[in-house]
Amino acid sequence: MKFSTESIEKIEKVLVAEMAEQLGAEEIKAEELEQALRNSLQEIGRKSYGKMLSMLDQHHYGILSDCECGQEGKRVSQREAQVLSVFGWSNYRRSYYQCKCGTRWFALDQEHNLRAGQATNGMSRLLGLAGVTVSFEEASRQIQEYLQVNVCANTIREETQQIGQKQAQCEQKWMEQSQDLEYLQERERQPQGPKRMYGSIDGAFVPLEEEWKEAKTVSWYQVGSRYGKEELHAKEIAYYTSLEPAETFGELLWGTGVHHQADRSSELIFVCDGATWIWKLVNQYFPDAVQIVDWYHASQYLHAVADELLEPEKDHWLMEMKTLLWEGQIEDIIQECRSLVKQIGQPAKRLISYYTNNLERMQYADFRSNGYFIGSGTVESACKPIVTMRLKRSGARWTHHGASLTAKARTAWLSDSWKFVTQLPLAA
Repeated sequence: MKFSTESIEKIEKVLVAEMAEQLGAEEIKAEELEQALRNSLQEIGRKSYGKMLSMLDQHHYGILSDCECGQEGKRVSQREAQVLSVFGWSNYRRSYYQCKCGTRWFALDQEHNLRAGQATNGMSRLLGLAGVTVSFEEASRQIQEYLQVNVCANTIREETQQIGQKQAQCEQKWMEQSQDLEYLQERERQPQGPKRMYGSIDGAFVPLEEEWKEAKTVSWYQVGSRYGKEELHAKEIAYYTSLEPAETFGELLWGTGVHHQADRSSELIFVCDGATWIWKLVNQYFPDAVQIVDWYHASQYLHAVADELLEPEKDHWLMEMKTLLWEGQIEDIIQECRSLVKQIGQPAKRLISYYTNNLERMQYADFRSNGYFIGSGTVESACKPIVTMRLKRSGARWTHHGASLTAKARTAWLSDSWKFVTQLPLAA
């Protein structure tokens, strides 16, 4: 809905007129005026929202209301409640129904997903956004500054993790569908999936109360140019994460892949680092996918070797090796590093092992000729925007449950599915 211009203008005229009366009585500073106006509008919103909720109840609900059992329940009373809106705590009254089957409910609360004593959907989104961005304690201070509403850190934690729970419910549904033969057969009658789809998998460790646990993340995305430049960039990225073992994470990988039609794309390309567990999952669930070791990860091994060399040989060597890497001449690089093993030791050995194990995944000249995205740091770490930037903040120590749900809430925000997920009812 939208309020009329006339109504807004009436409120404006009343507030301006009251200020005009005070102009001669006291000195008014611009900052004080701004704050007074903000306080007044917030109070108008807080009181009006509660009264309007009560009006919704009176207008939409009568003496009888349908019960989930199929019978009609009878209104036995109207009861008061509070909800935390974006304006603060708002009071409202709503009809209370009871059915012969024993079920009791508030029709207004059920239909509009209102939770007495808790945040509205709009406020929950804001609390959750703060909670996936900074620590819950800092989020509490920010909400107070932004909205002038005092919300404790524990409430922000609860709202954030409830959003994470909704995200988990979506993922569980997709995983179940991905194992449903009837559902998969129905998909085959639909139009072909995307022409070219990309996936990246990564892992990063989260500090839990008793140990460090690896959070595994998959990102599904498309690739294209931007700003009129030829360089390829990842776009439309959707993130999904889990603290479970690789075997269980594989179910999430497959379920979200099916949801994004990755299994039905004309070409599926995985751009990841060289971790063995990653490629085992790719081979298991998407055996026909093109496998590419991310350019950024591969080049880091060259930097580690070059750091052990002396100037000016270091810069020249690194440039020459990067050229070979760019052209996919991996065996030449391996041979060069074998000659350096006695001189610099472990960095050269690690490079030889990594490049040997991923030889076919580093044919960059061939990949570029096919127009494949080989990675440039855009998605070199799928976990960085989730784990490093939120879960590994200084002093953080998480429970397994809390870290998992907070991470899932953050993936919803980063994946542009925030509004959809936050509007979902929380399953019982």
